[in-house]
Order: sequence, then C-alpha cells, then structure tokens
Amino acid sequence: MEKLKILTDAAKYDVSCSSSGHERRGKKGQIGSASKAGICHSWTADGRCISLLKVLYSNRCVYDCEYCINRRSARVERTSFMPEELAELTMEFYRRNYIEGLFLSSAVDGTPDRTGEEMCRTFQILREDRGFLGYIHAKIIPGTSPELVDRIGRLADR
Repeated sequence: MEKLKILTDAAKYDVSCSSSGHERRGKKGQIGSASKAGICHSWTADGRCISLLKVLYSNRCVYDCEYCINRRSARVERTSFMPEELAELTMEFYRRNYIEGLFLSSAVDGTPDRTGEEMCRTFQILREDRGFLGYIHAKIIPGTSPELVDRIGRLADR
C-alpha cells in the first residue's frame, strides 16, 4: 500500500482530472469522505461524472525538468508498479465500487517506449485477460512511437 500512496500522491500534480484536494474523513453519525489523492473525477462524452483511480505507473524519471515533482534530482521515494500488480489493484477497486475506471500517467522510466509498453501491458491485462469494461484514460508519454500510441489508443477510452 505504500507504493499506491506514493504513486497516487505523485499523480495529483496532473491537472487533467479534478479532485477536491481536501482530506475529509467520515465521523461517527456521518457518511462519506473526501480524499485528496488517488480518486479523481472526470466526465464522459455523455456528460456523466465518473470516479477514476488516478495514479502514476512510475515516478522514476530519466529527465530533470525543473517544474516536475518527479524530476531525476528530486528527493522523493522512487517506485513503480508491474503491469499485473496495477491491473489487479484496479480490478479490486472496481469490484468494490470505489472507481469506474483508471487514469494512468507516468514519469519516463527508461525510455518513452519502455514506459509506454508497460502501461500498454497493464491495459491489455485489464481489457483482454480480465474483461474490464470500465473507463481507461491513458496519458501518452512524449516521444512514444506512433505504433505504440496506436496500440494504447485501441485499449483506452481517452
């Protein structure tokens, strides 16, 4: 669970998906909660608001972009998922009705294509092996080959 905490926290800087940014836990006699990292909301083409697991595949990055929390020189704990591990975690959250889909981005761990292949494999496991019909939002890593972008695009909704 520490890996999940690190990679959902690092994903909160991607502004393509909204979340409240506020931590609010339920108290005795109350229902509901708000979490500042991990679950975000997005809108489908038909206008529905859906909950997504917003996470990075990896926060290990070969680049040192000054603006980025995941830059090579940043003093943060580094970790990454394996495709099977992230697919299982997504399925577990989906089965428990915590989420309706996955929002996946990543730092550049090695090369854009290496990172993209790992993300694509996660999507393949979800769609082809697990029969996942939920929403998938894939953030394409800059520099990813056109062929890999096409493969990811066939598995993702956006």
